[in-house]
Amino acid sequence: MAKIKKLDHDEVSYFCEQLSLVINAGIPLSEGAEMIGENADDGAVTAVAKEMSGKLTEGATLFEAMDESGAFPPYAVNMVKIGTLSGRLDDVLKGLSEYYEQTADRLRNIRSAVLHPLILIAMMAAVMLVLILQVIPMFSDIFGQFDSSVREAVEASVQYAYTTGFIILTVLGVILLVSVIVALLSRIPKVRNSLSAFVAKFFITKKAAAFFTQAKFASAMSMMVSSGIEASEALENVMLLINDRDMNRRIDKCREQVIEGEPFADALNEAKLLPPIYSRSLRMAYKSGSFDEAWKKISVRCTDEANATSENLVSVIEPVMIAIMAVLIGAILLTIMLPMMDIMSVLG
Repeated sequence: MAKIKKLDHDEVSYFCEQLSLVINAGIPLSEGAEMIGENADDGAVTAVAKEMSGKLTEGATLFEAMDESGAFPPYAVNMVKIGTLSGRLDDVLKGLSEYYEQTADRLRNIRSAVLHPLILIAMMAAVMLVLILQVIPMFSDIFGQFDSSVREAVEASVQYAYTTGFIILTVLGVILLVSVIVALLSRIPKVRNSLSAFVAKFFITKKAAAFFTQAKFASAMSMMVSSGIEASEALENVMLLINDRDMNRRIDKCREQVIEGEPFADALNEAKLLPPIYSRSLRMAYKSGSFDEAWKKISVRCTDEANATSENLVSVIEPVMIAIMAVLIGAILLTIMLPMMDIMSVLG
């Protein structure tokens, strides 16, 4: 049997949404998975659906079928397990669909902001390669037809243009090579986690990464609390989603305090998992019996903050990349114009 490919965020979101519809329609999960496979346009989703349909027909639970397929993130599998055991599978699947859809949108915006300039950089590298291999040597051939005084006057400019072009081409090549290597290595889970840890610590992206991590935490806690999961167990489960080691240490500290009997809102505040205003909201919600609703509101606010941060990050990336390209384009023009200006000054 061919190895099942891991689903991306959009595919996981679609799958969870379809499973939720199957449950609402009262269709057995084995039949529902088969229907998802038949109606899906995505080959990966079709393969996973067929694999899961067979497992479900054999008597496996939904989370067991998801886990055995190897196509779903551990967090999604664990949340489905919690939803199954708590009797709130439909709510969990809807929450997972929304979460992975939002995550996919944020990643798509960031990738778009980076990919478009990289394509232009690749085009500029091709142009510079043509300049070095064809245009600048052509200048040398043309100058060789003039007398020695003209040739000596422009020889330095040609050499400068060649050196400048080579340096620019090297810089462009390094940028493209590093980008390709990072993109390929990010497909490896361990490397992806290391990159996430670097982004969480890097001074430029540290603040943005903190907002994304808080949104993950709040979304996961909202789903688990609404599913009736106890606070200590919810905190333990949410650690499956978080790749930030520092955040996981704080979650574990909060969990230990909750186990020792400290109120959840107080433990949350002491561990600095969320801004203090959210801890106060949870404390008041616990007293008023609206704990679930408070977590939903916090999840929405944290998600909005993460989306706003993503948009701000994109708005910063694009001007920076454009400024870099403007400098490179200016350097490219300089390599062409400098020898021509020298020829004009000598002949004039």
